[in-house]
Amino acid sequence: MTRKISKNARQAMKHLKKLRQLVAQRPSPFAGMTKDEVIEELRKTREKLWEQKLGIRV
Repeated sequence: MTRKISKNARQAMKHLKKLRQLVAQRPSPFAGMTKDEVIEELRKTREKLWEQKLGIRV
């Protein structure tokens, strides 16, 4: 049984490594923005998520 756990752990680490590689390849969505532009973009994103969350509950 411990063998299956370690196999799952190895598989999880493999997936994590792949995710890290994919994220490292993508440029930052905030690259080239000023501090105020980043804050505004984050507020818009938060607002969209909030509307989606409320839309599901209503």
